Amino acid sequence: MADKDDLEDSQYPDNDEYVPYVTAGNLSQRNGAKVSLWGKVTKVSASEGFYVKTVDDQEILIRLKKPLSEPLEGWYEIHGVSQGKVIVCDEYVPFSGDMAKNVDVDGYKSLAKLLAALDDPWNLGEDSSGMQGVTAMDEKF
Repeated sequence: MADKDDLEDSQYPDNDEYVPYVTAGNLSQRNGAKVSLWGKVTKVSASEGFYVKTVDDQEILIRLKKPLSEPLEGWYEIHGVSQGKVIVCDEYVPFSGDMAKNVDVDGYKSLAKLLAALDDPWNLGEDSSGMQGVTAMDEKF
């Protein structure tokens, strides 16, 4: 039987390069994929991991692969694999003090909505140089 990571990579082959930001509302659309999510810790559970309230005001479980070794509070960016309304956490990164004071909830929701609407937001077309349609200037200085 194939390794779980191999199955994930075949389902989302380019997912190591593009990890979408999601909200709780569109988390289940990315079931089995690597995702990033912002959330504020609401509850810590020794047996399960921790819960966060997302920018779209929903509480979800962040399941850890190993027990917590530190207290958690405030805002975090969570990276992991979506499993319905749960994220199996690979990494969590605390927001700095200034960033936590000024969380742009509406901006994040808009970004996540835009990324969910685009199939491949970083694909700029066939010309991978990003210079399609651009012509060189004459060098007459």
